Amino acid sequence: MEIEPGFASHLRLAQEAADRARQQVDLAVKQLDASRHTQAFWEDLYAALKNGHCAQGLFLLRREADLLRSLEAAEASTVQQLRELHRELQKRTQSAVVRIAREFPQAARDAGIEIDSTSRHPSYTFNQGFLRLEMDERRYTAKISPRDGAAIVVGLDLPLVVGTIRSEQARLFRREIDFMVFLRSLQTAYLAVLRAEDRPEGAEVPLRRVTNRLAKNLNRFAPDEFNVDLSRLVQRGDPVVDGKRVHLNHTRDRRQGMLLHGLESGGYVGFISFKKEK
Repeated sequence: MEIEPGFASHLRLAQEAADRARQQVDLAVKQLDASRHTQAFWEDLYAALKNGHCAQGLFLLRREADLLRSLEAAEASTVQQLRELHRELQKRTQSAVVRIAREFPQAARDAGIEIDSTSRHPSYTFNQGFLRLEMDERRYTAKISPRDGAAIVVGLDLPLVVGTIRSEQARLFRREIDFMVFLRSLQTAYLAVLRAEDRPEGAEVPLRRVTNRLAKNLNRFAPDEFNVDLSRLVQRGDPVVDGKRVHLNHTRDRRQGMLLHGLESGGYVGFISFKKEK
């Protein structure tokens, strides 16, 4: 549509106003995100102090150093109180951490957590090495890392560390699973890889390509949960769907492979295929 010369100024006015409004919205979104971040910090700090998790409070104060610096000019009295809190938390944490090597094994047993026999302080593993705990007594933090999953870092408070391990174990090993639903979603992702790479039916493909496809297909995909579920499927002994059986082959490339829970002695699984039953 051709714009009349006399109408061009009106068009320019509307466009400039729209651009200003868009910039205002972008600024408001950024301010909202910043406010939510600040809210989360205060809520997390409140929860840590309420529960007596001194190391967690210390961890939060250190992690949010940039946020606290931004408060200095506007909320000087608050910042001064937080500095005093930091000193108090550090003093309490120091006295508690000196006992953690002695107290953690019993606390874990009391919570029903079995520590792998190869564990040595400050490093522990659980569930045949699938979960790893690294205690950093210098920084007063604990890192809980599931195989193939994202690590969680918390303050080195004994109840918090034990609770986090229990929560991760429940997430990984106590979920209900519909094996047929899992198997069909695995097959769907596998077939999508075949089509994308123009491979024939039954061809062997890298497992990581299939998990990448799964991550696109599913609303939520956790690689560590997939590891456990695939292991359970294999150990169940009947991985067949639509007359096709899952076949897994191994790889020496640890970066491309997956070490399945409970099947570690077999090495890293690197390839998968669905082949017709004979």
